[in-house]
This record gives sequence, C-alpha cells and structure tokens, in this order.
Amino acid sequence: MAQRFPCDTHIHTARCGHAGGLDEEFVEAGMERGLAAITLSDHAPFYWLPPEERDPALAMAADELPRYVDDVLALAERYRGRIEVLLGVEADYAEGHEEELARLLEAYPFDVVLGSVHLIDGWLVDAPTSLARLNQGQAEVDRIWARYADLLISAAGSGLFDVLTHLDLPKKFGHRASLPFAGRQSEIVAAVARSSCAVELSSGGRRKPVGEDYPAPDLLRELASAGVRFVLSSDAHAPAEVGLGFDELAANARAAGVEEVLVFRRRRGTSVRL
Repeated sequence: MAQRFPCDTHIHTARCGHAGGLDEEFVEAGMERGLAAITLSDHAPFYWLPPEERDPALAMAADELPRYVDDVLALAERYRGRIEVLLGVEADYAEGHEEELARLLEAYPFDVVLGSVHLIDGWLVDAPTSLARLNQGQAEVDRIWARYADLLISAAGSGLFDVLTHLDLPKKFGHRASLPFAGRQSEIVAAVARSSCAVELSSGGRRKPVGEDYPAPDLLRELASAGVRFVLSSDAHAPAEVGLGFDELAANARAAGVEEVLVFRRRRGTSVRL
C-alpha cells in the first residue's frame, strides 16, 4: 500500500499487561494502513514505586525493559525497507522522582519518550477506580483538573519528554471542568509552548467514554496558534487500533492550521507534511 501517513507514534504491546497482540502484528497493521513508520512505545516500569508495589497490569516489569528494547531493535532490522520501526517508551511523570526517570531513560537508545500524567497524588486519574472521586460533584472535578494542570506544567518543564500524550486526559469518562483546565488552559498552552515538547494528536479518546480525540478542538487550536508541534498517535492497545482515525485527525489538524507533524528519531523530531 502507498504510504499515507508518516508515523503512528504511540503503540503499546502485550508487555504492559493491558494490551494484546504480537509485536509483529502491530507492525504488519502499520504496513496495511499505509504508515511510513511505526513507533512501539510501551509503558515504562513504575520507577517511583518499590518493585513489590508495581502492578503488572499497568506497565512492564523492570527486567522486561531491556528485552523490550532488544525486541524492538530486532524488529527494526527485520522490517527494514518495508516500514520503519522506531523505539519509543511512554513514561509517567511522578513528581519528585525526576532523577530516577532520567537515569532510566538514559540507559536506552530511545527514538522518542512520551510523557504522561496519569498519577495525581497517588491515584490514577484515568482508571475506573477514579470514578468514585470524579462523581463527587463539579467542585471535586474542578479540583482534579486544577491539580492535573499543576502536574502537566511540571512535566512539560522537566526536560524529560519529547511528546506529551493525551493532554486533556481527565475528560476520559466525560467529566469536564467548569472552565477548561479549571481556568488554566492558557497557562497549560504557554508551558507547553515554552518547553521543547510536541503534543500528540491522538485518536485514542474516541475509544473512551468521552468519545473525543485528544486534544479537544479548542485546545488544539490554541496549541497550534502558540506554535506547538504535533505527532500523530493512536494509543493502540491492539493491532486493529493502529492508525485508527488518522484521516480525521489529519483533517482536524489542517483545519486548526497544522500542516506538518513530527517523526522522532534518536529524540529529534523531523517535520513531515500531513
């Protein structure tokens, strides 16, 4: 198939405990969907927790990480000339543990490091268990969005990440703040624009209860106006999800004034026209 899109930058593997499919199936799916490149970017180990407290259903184990790296590099050689296979990782931002994450990332030849904020003061904002908090009322929803904004700004300024993922993640179950990001959306956009981070245009949200891509249209327009760069992502957890909705993602991006996206290699982004 002719190449239609430059890269799907956010793809998980079975190692994280909540995705399914063989590595090769994800790569083959990328070829079928006309991708020039595919970035496997599974969840990094939960480096901020003692090993006995790390949930194998949320991220790969520490001893799995070097095997993951070796497997992806081997796939890159196996598929060379047919599709470019890139080595990525999705790493959670854990406040106060930046040095630990920096050491982990420096040990491997990643093409891209995706930065995520899932963790808010010890609980996961996108887990089904978060509904007990989110359903407490609008005041609590606003408080959660405000705290998420704090952490997202810190993540953007940490220098640890190349791309920020699912930027407006707390909307996953349909809970919106009274004002975007509890009134801090412009502050978020300014922080991302100051950083060297790109933001993912992700179709992953359309598979969630909210039924909306990340970022939301108004946030996308504001980011684009501020000069923030973007990557295309599916956040695939199964081969069938690779490249999902990229036609619409690209159309929405162009409508917001985005004509190019980045493809990261060795942690440097190269612009490619949509």
